Amino acid sequence: MVGHRSANMTLEQLESLNAEQKARTVLVVQDPFTSYYDAQVVADFVRLVEKLGFQPVLLPFSPNGKAQHIKGFLNRFAKTAKKTADFLNRMAKLGMPMVGVDPALVLCYRDEYKLALGEERGEFNVLLANEWLASALESQPVATVSGESWYFFGHCTEVTALPGAPAQWAAIFARFGAKLENVSVGCCGMAGTYGHEAKNHKNSLGIYELSWHQAMQRLPRNRCLATGYSCRSQVKRVEGTGVRHPVQALLEIIK
Repeated sequence: MVGHRSANMTLEQLESLNAEQKARTVLVVQDPFTSYYDAQVVADFVRLVEKLGFQPVLLPFSPNGKAQHIKGFLNRFAKTAKKTADFLNRMAKLGMPMVGVDPALVLCYRDEYKLALGEERGEFNVLLANEWLASALESQPVATVSGESWYFFGHCTEVTALPGAPAQWAAIFARFGAKLENVSVGCCGMAGTYGHEAKNHKNSLGIYELSWHQAMQRLPRNRCLATGYSCRSQVKRVEGTGVRHPVQALLEIIK
């Protein structure tokens, strides 16, 4: 995103926007996994926001700390969370929606941050991409649904904490005349950082085989979509070819 206008706005410029401009601005919150290892998803979300008539602004990267929490480094996590919470609370005062693309990382702000920081967490709110899209498209009529289906694979954390997420994604796709079907699967085998560690490779693949592999063999790969970075990386590792994030499919549909 170097050189793109979304990455070049300063805090002072954001603060100087009038009410009408702020209403059309979306602050994109980066996470370490997507931004560093699957950056095309972030770039495509920025383009999708633009296609929908909004001004995306890519916020500077601030560590989330999710991996520290998973590995039990709770004191380090609390320090990371406090620093990032302070930053996001400052951004929240601008009165513009903040949106992230990875469910596990966004939900970390709501759950693990609250447990670690208590009242010091503040009141900032980072929306999931589907939460923001559902609100932004609320006044847009649902188009006639036709054509080949897309297939949604939710992240474990996402579908557990927000069981309505698959239906919300389907409703978003329907507004553009596309059918999105939820695929009921278990864990992809990554389970946080578990599947990324060499010592857990065999067990991770075994978990993947229980449901994800069967679904991937049955469905057209280019129509399968997964919200979680780890899920997408697991599919690519096992199947040889990856799957996309739902925002990337929406960008294709709108084009």
